[in-house]
Amino acid sequence: MTNPAEGYESYMVPTLFGPWATLLLQAADPGPDDRVLDVGCGTGIVARQVASRLGARGAVTGVDPSPDMLAVARAAASREGVAMEWLEGSAESLPFPGNSFDLVLCQFALMFFADRAAALAEIRRVMTGTGRLLVSVWQGLDRHPFYRTLHLAIQQRLGLSALQDIFALGDADELRALMAGAGFQRVEMAPASMTARFPNPDGFLAGEIEVDTAAIPQMQHLDLQARQAIVAAIAADMKSALREVTHGDHVVIPFHAHIVNARP
Repeated sequence: MTNPAEGYESYMVPTLFGPWATLLLQAADPGPDDRVLDVGCGTGIVARQVASRLGARGAVTGVDPSPDMLAVARAAASREGVAMEWLEGSAESLPFPGNSFDLVLCQFALMFFADRAAALAEIRRVMTGTGRLLVSVWQGLDRHPFYRTLHLAIQQRLGLSALQDIFALGDADELRALMAGAGFQRVEMAPASMTARFPNPDGFLAGEIEVDTAAIPQMQHLDLQARQAIVAAIAADMKSALREVTHGDHVVIPFHAHIVNARP
């Protein structure tokens, strides 16, 4: 598999991000004439679901900084027979004039933006005055014990872990303040939970470790054999934690998120 985004689409989307996209769209309730933007769209599961829901009348655009993710998004949309526009770009500098969208969606991407406040201000800029923003972010590591244990295991082996970034927006009050600072005056927030079932427990753990350590400088300077050795060592540290969440031939993990509905 030459494009890692293909693995993301084939493994993570059906088990985790697809079901959460359905939940986000239930909360968003897009109208047939809405102009919709998916910011940080990844392989496009949210944009594809909303385009399928709206049909020919819908106008849907997905934006992501990763050309690899967008290549998979385009291919998946073509297979599914849904039409939309895909653009490479950053959330902090959206390539659209003001008042371009009635609905903006952002699923589990806000925590990865380099400047979250600037990104939210940009989203506010491209929305209409009556538009709405729907955002999902994970609740904190304290709500996700398996990932808290993995975070500590990576930290012990490598000195630091990037997992806290994935769960960085778990504080509801801080999230609400971030929205308000970007000009969203009406902010509603609701907790949501869903249990994911991942096949191939050993493969799941190895994949999680590889993804969650990829951005650590120490790992980037190692050759393949050395990286594989560290992944194996962390997997050994996680043996007991993996066993606790393994049921039959699946890893079963509850996930908890905040769903934010914000308006100007």
